Amino acid sequence: MDLGDIHFHDSRLIRVVELVEPHDLLFEIMYPVDWENNVFDTRVIAFRDVLNYRVDEGPFWGAPTLLDGYDEGVAGDYRRVTLQTNAGTRSLFFKSVELLLSVSPDAEPGAAADGGGT
Repeated sequence: MDLGDIHFHDSRLIRVVELVEPHDLLFEIMYPVDWENNVFDTRVIAFRDVLNYRVDEGPFWGAPTLLDGYDEGVAGDYRRVTLQTNAGTRSLFFKSVELLLSVSPDAEPGAAADGGGT
């Protein structure tokens, strides 16, 4: 999937799960599925083979909302993205990205987040 196919604006961050063995980060979010009717549904942005995940956010009450995702280009085999939130920024290097259906909150660590694409 291309990073530009993911609509970051107004997605509310629920949690970030690190899968250590495959080096993946799963951003569970409330994702806009119908803008005209203000309908959001749970989705997972799965960043695969992640390096250097950095959170630069200040004190903030509540869950951060994603404002935008900036494709910072490629360095070797990795692409860098900066996610602007209403609390600051999050940045990471990754090899691939997918937008998936949500993982169950009760999922065991290491459970596959492959509920299918949207």
